[in-house]
Amino acid sequence: MVSQRVLLLCGAIFILFLIVHAVRKRMILIEDSLFWLCFSGLLVLLGIFPQVVFFFSHLLHFESPANMVFATAIAILLIKEFRSSSKISLLKDRVNHLAGEVALREKEIQDLMAEKSNSSCDE
Repeated sequence: MVSQRVLLLCGAIFILFLIVHAVRKRMILIEDSLFWLCFSGLLVLLGIFPQVVFFFSHLLHFESPANMVFATAIAILLIKEFRSSSKISLLKDRVNHLAGEVALREKEIQDLMAEKSNSSCDE
């Protein structure tokens, strides 16, 4: 049981260092890093206070507290993945819309340039 707590704490500290490194290198926005900081903070708290895990695992009828920790982490990460996927879908839609607008503007510019060259040739 102690080895699981140590592994949980080491994993949480590793995630924390990854987040800080990513923020410093501007690889992740600060607002997105808040989720990961809270997630790693939750893991640290669960590692420090395992009695909380034991209480909820007994209450929810998990066979072992580690199973509850893993199930909870998976559930949280699935929710995060769903939210990220929906944001990506919205951004793809915006990119497609903007690409269409750019194409229309370029067409308008080409048409204006063609009109201008035709009118200068007529003179």
